[in-house]
Amino acid sequence: SPRATPCIMLSLIPSSSFNLVAGLAPQPQMRSSVAMALDRPIKVAVIGGGPSGACAAEIFAKAPNVETTLFERKMDNCKPCGGAIPLCMVDEFALPPEIIDRRVRKMKMISPSGREVDIGQTLKPDEYIGMTRREILDAYLRDRAVEYGANPVNGLVQSIDLPESEGDQYTVKYSRYDGKSKGTAEEDKFDIIIGADGANSRTAKAIDAGTYNYAIAFQERIKIPQEKMEYYADMAEMYVGDDVSPDFYAWVFPKYDHVGVGTGTVVNRPAISQYQAAIRERCADRLGDNPKVMKVEAHPIPEHPRPRRVVGRVALVGDAAGYVTKCSGEGIYFAAKSGRMAAEEIVALTAGGTRAPPP
Repeated sequence: SPRATPCIMLSLIPSSSFNLVAGLAPQPQMRSSVAMALDRPIKVAVIGGGPSGACAAEIFAKAPNVETTLFERKMDNCKPCGGAIPLCMVDEFALPPEIIDRRVRKMKMISPSGREVDIGQTLKPDEYIGMTRREILDAYLRDRAVEYGANPVNGLVQSIDLPESEGDQYTVKYSRYDGKSKGTAEEDKFDIIIGADGANSRTAKAIDAGTYNYAIAFQERIKIPQEKMEYYADMAEMYVGDDVSPDFYAWVFPKYDHVGVGTGTVVNRPAISQYQAAIRERCADRLGDNPKVMKVEAHPIPEHPRPRRVVGRVALVGDAAGYVTKCSGEGIYFAAKSGRMAAEEIVALTAGGTRAPPP
């Protein structure tokens, strides 16, 4: 999916249970009135190991009295994604240089008639847009959370049973992949759940979070001749026109040793293959002779937040919550930011896991 440039502060929706508000910590007197001391660690399930889940798990793992389990169905997952991140994310989340495949300093917007407009001229000499591969970025963030103490589980969460009475725990039922094709059915109980399981979130379904409209994004990872790759060394292209998308844009984004070519649409999702063929035709000369498709990817992109993002002791973050920039589809930064913010507020509310969360 196209993850473009904006770096805008995310606003979390207030919750009567967690009292989550972006940038505002719960008042101390409110914490003391709703929480009781615990004689055991608080158990937190983070469902989904992308940027939102990994960044939430890292914060929980650093807390002194929180037992964190991080569920991810596919540890080497290459999530369909343009992979662009804003510069602010690099420092804010302490990303090492090797995470960034390309530093884009030139951008072109290309019209249906082929007219090109340079839109990267506002970048300062030391500024760039980072281009990443999600399998590299996600693995780094997950590994960092595990280093701090999060327990990784390679498994797919199938369902969540809600508490039957006030103060009871949630039951998470999942398939643990231990070499068997279908996995082994297991379950565990948790006090708090972070739903970071993407646009098709099962966590959202469990808490009846409501639906949202979505775009479908389609991308091909394409190996091109080295001389053509040199053109994209620090260049990203965005194409507009009804031929490539009636309501979005198509893109060519550089990766480590290939390019991602894709498009997206909300209003005519069934025609996505037609739009992909059109962008391939529009950029054909720049891809050279015999471009080789390495991987084909497709994924939904939320168009707006879900109606309910915090229910009881369950909070949705990232794409599961619908935190994206509608005009561009940018979501990596919002995913990482929302996961971190939610975890920080919960850790504060529970005094580092030493007090029970409100029912």
